[in-house]
Amino acid sequence: MSWLLASRRRVVVATVAALVALDAGRSIYARIGYAEARERWRPAPADYASIRWPPGVDLQADAPLGARVYAQHCAVCHGPNGRGNGPAAPSLRPRPRDFTSGEFKYKSTPPEAPAADADLIRTVREGLRASAMPYFGDLLSDEEVRAVVAHLKTFSKSEGSPGEPLHVPPRAPPDAVSLARGKELFLLSCTPCHGNDYRGGEREVGAPPARDLTAPWTFRGGSEPEQVWLRLTAGMVSSPMPSWQVALSDEQRWDLVNFVESVARVPPWAPGGQLDGPGRDSDPVRRGKYLVQLEMCGLCHTQIDPAGIYREDGFFLAGGMRVRAWPHANFVSRNLTSDKETGIGDFTTEQIATVIRTGRRPDRVLDPWGMPWFVLHSFAPEDALAIAAHLGTLPPVQNRVPEPLHFGFIETLVGKLSTPLPAAMPYFLEYADGNWGESGPSMGIARDLPQRVLEIAQIVVLVLGAAIFTFAGPREKRFPRGARDWAKALGILLGLLILAFIARVIVALPQIIPAEQLSQAVMSGLPTADPKQFGTPEQLALVQRGQYLFKVTSCAFCHGFDGSGGAKISWKPFGTLFARNITSDRETGIGRWSNQQIARAIRSGVSRDGRQLHWQGMTWDLLSNLDEEDLRALIAYLRTLPAVRKVIHPPRPPAPDDCDLYRFFLRGRLDEPGCR
Repeated sequence: MSWLLASRRRVVVATVAALVALDAGRSIYARIGYAEARERWRPAPADYASIRWPPGVDLQADAPLGARVYAQHCAVCHGPNGRGNGPAAPSLRPRPRDFTSGEFKYKSTPPEAPAADADLIRTVREGLRASAMPYFGDLLSDEEVRAVVAHLKTFSKSEGSPGEPLHVPPRAPPDAVSLARGKELFLLSCTPCHGNDYRGGEREVGAPPARDLTAPWTFRGGSEPEQVWLRLTAGMVSSPMPSWQVALSDEQRWDLVNFVESVARVPPWAPGGQLDGPGRDSDPVRRGKYLVQLEMCGLCHTQIDPAGIYREDGFFLAGGMRVRAWPHANFVSRNLTSDKETGIGDFTTEQIATVIRTGRRPDRVLDPWGMPWFVLHSFAPEDALAIAAHLGTLPPVQNRVPEPLHFGFIETLVGKLSTPLPAAMPYFLEYADGNWGESGPSMGIARDLPQRVLEIAQIVVLVLGAAIFTFAGPREKRFPRGARDWAKALGILLGLLILAFIARVIVALPQIIPAEQLSQAVMSGLPTADPKQFGTPEQLALVQRGQYLFKVTSCAFCHGFDGSGGAKISWKPFGTLFARNITSDRETGIGRWSNQQIARAIRSGVSRDGRQLHWQGMTWDLLSNLDEEDLRALIAYLRTLPAVRKVIHPPRPPAPDDCDLYRFFLRGRLDEPGCR
């Protein structure tokens, strides 16, 4: 100790050496502390089955036509064996049809009879409206459609002939008498599910939602009067919708059809219509549930297996995924369930909404590269509150999540200085499968404790170093002599404090930027539609809603705020993907796509050329939950994006140089495939 006190230079050198060593220890531990997950989850194949990518790549060359079409276009949702257990199925609501049951909802045959081939062919060709089931009429030939229908029937052991299709008698005139009879029948038989307001919805927790009868554009099997009559007659097997063939006469069913048609509201895209889907629900919990199911919350806060299948067996939004964002930190996604000990059960609705929009927790500010609040700030306050209200209803799941592991101060400073400031954008974000939380009782020492010890040790060394420096060296030289020496000493001290302050600010970027300013800076490149270019208020409202959805569903995060695309994602399960140009350019964008083709890509992951999109590359599994009104609004806004001529590389199938862990590249060599 006397050796150290003999010279202030020795004190400075020793203090700096100790600080650097501890800082290096922080950087090292940030890399090894979360090197391994606490648990690895793989679903039982009967629940969710993985497939090789691209779909059908592992088929034998002599595979039958139906098997080939099914593997390429159906297995990602319905599973390789038709059990409704495809790898993209966890986020789809309702779950894809289980073909092994032999039961189909939309058919023209009597209630007790199997569906006719013509019914299945119609579904394959035309799809099911407002659902993840796409239409294939423009992609598959008649031979391919018949072959895939024959193949999917092999999954079922059901017996019996469909028999003759139901005869649809002439429609009863929709006059006042018929409407009155239909209303009386509806009040007696239909209100328990569809409600007195005809809006349906989820009447019991966990029950399939009843159809909103005021929105015929959401009727899966079609809103044509004949199709609605068939639904009333044949029922919808495996759903709460019964057959009324025996209980009601043909004419009474027509009365019901006439009444249902009379309660339809004006579509939002038609003169006099207004947006009134689930995204505008007055009940905050229902509204929040809708927003959460289509949002990117699940991307980080729900664990995945090595093939990218979401863990929804009681762990939906329970956190535990590791997110690497150098030079910021290695994060572990938070538990968003209502568990009071390990989740957000002790947070108020207002506190949760504040975290969503600003990243400001009661105890700290979240790094926006760990939780992208700079994007979610675009949520209207009432929508953020609705999401928070829904999260408060999630069943509690015990999953103790450790705190982020930050790199050492020096590495973080140098790393951020090498990035574009003030955003300090990482080269990539890396998402790891598995659970980095603790889903059972505590396993002893917290995984983030060593880092906290190192941080405290640095503070102690700094304080001790300053104290020892004060009393080190010859007594007569410890303090300045005269005004000039004091001024010099204070100047040096002030300079060091200023440099330390500047360094600390850089290390804290960008989370120290006020949420409003950061969000405005990020969103500054977002094209805004000119109200003067729309002929009707309905068109303007639709586009404005679409712009809002473009922001809050994070389309811009991948496709860029001008929609020109180019972001790169690499992962061995799917290869290398490049975010598409979705501007109105006719050659390199989606200017030649029809609205139906755009809707199919968004909601079903089927590109214009028939290529299946991976659900972890383009989040169509989540976006399949978009209400029809919101989907059309989003498409209406996409149509307004100015054309940008930018050629995007096609996806490359899995290759040895792809990333072992999912990486979303933000900058660097974005035009080259592979993990570089």
